[in-house]
Amino acid sequence: MDSQQQYEALLAKWGYVDTTVEDHARRQLRARRVKTVVAFFKTTVKAIKKISARPQHLGQASN
Repeated sequence: MDSQQQYEALLAKWGYVDTTVEDHARRQLRARRVKTVVAFFKTTVKAIKKISARPQHLGQASN
């Protein structure tokens, strides 16, 4: 029995479950979601800056 198997057997004996794989997957998913949200806001801010940097031409009605 190697050390990993001993570790898992000890955890099982104590009633614990090794969730490192699930925890890692959860952290990766969270990181991807955060990355997506950050990219969305960066794109939105760029678009707003680009629009606000354009010269504003207000049409005036001539009478």
